[in-house]
Amino acid sequence: MSNNNIEFTEFKQEFTSRIKSALDKTFALNKNSIGIIEPMKYSSLSKSKYIRSLLVYATGLALGIKPKLLDQPALAIELIHTYSLIHDDLPCMDDDDIRRGSPSCHIAFSESSAILAGDALQSLAFQILSEKNYKEISAIIYLKWINYLSRAIGYEGIAGGQYLDLSINNKSAQLEYLNHIYSLKTSSLIKACIMMPVTLEDNLKSADYLKFEEFGHILGISFQIKDDLLGYTSSSKVLGKTQNKDELRNQPNYVNLLGLDSTVNKLENNKIHINKIIRDLKIEDSALHEISNYIFNRDF
Repeated sequence: MSNNNIEFTEFKQEFTSRIKSALDKTFALNKNSIGIIEPMKYSSLSKSKYIRSLLVYATGLALGIKPKLLDQPALAIELIHTYSLIHDDLPCMDDDDIRRGSPSCHIAFSESSAILAGDALQSLAFQILSEKNYKEISAIIYLKWINYLSRAIGYEGIAGGQYLDLSINNKSAQLEYLNHIYSLKTSSLIKACIMMPVTLEDNLKSADYLKFEEFGHILGISFQIKDDLLGYTSSSKVLGKTQNKDELRNQPNYVNLLGLDSTVNKLENNKIHINKIIRDLKIEDSALHEISNYIFNRDF
């Protein structure tokens, strides 16, 4: 493994621009789309922080992998994430009119348009991921990517987590069960951001592979816990979505189960754990270290 000493602000600017350019090119190629590209593009390029695609690039750079070899998983994961948000906001799901500070897709267009745009984004993600663009990436790696991402968004991942999340409508849920839901609906995709680049490193020790898995899992759980906390401490304007949505739905989360102080302590302990893994992997000077701190310290 080789550390990458790139300044985080420089990294964030460079690779945010890279993924936005890739998205622009992707949607520009589909001119005979009968209009469905518009809601797809609207949701994909609407004030996203691109954290998941940045995690893909940061992980790859920490391992010394060329950015061009990371473009497909980064783009595919970004499209999958956007699809999940579109469907998450639907009236039959979380019923939220605001996303990233703008009207949700089903508000800006229509409910049917939002459903179809989400479906099309999911399909497009796998179309992009399965194209053999580089001889340096073996067919086996492409198959591993497709298998990993498929599991991350299916019944063992986002879809299963969302189903369980919608099935509990009171605050009596146990913390262990809530962790299970967060592991499926949020951590599964964050973990994919870490592990898909890791599969490109042929010489990785099995112990380090497991450390990257642990890193992705804890970071994903922490991402959702931080969202829980921000729902109580930030405004809708800052968040770019409805504040305290869980309260309105009588939905359990970390804050209403543990309280603010214990939730803050849990996040701090997770951050300490994450930083230990970073040290064990000897990538303290990497953008991956910086973006993990960014996830813990963000205010929206």
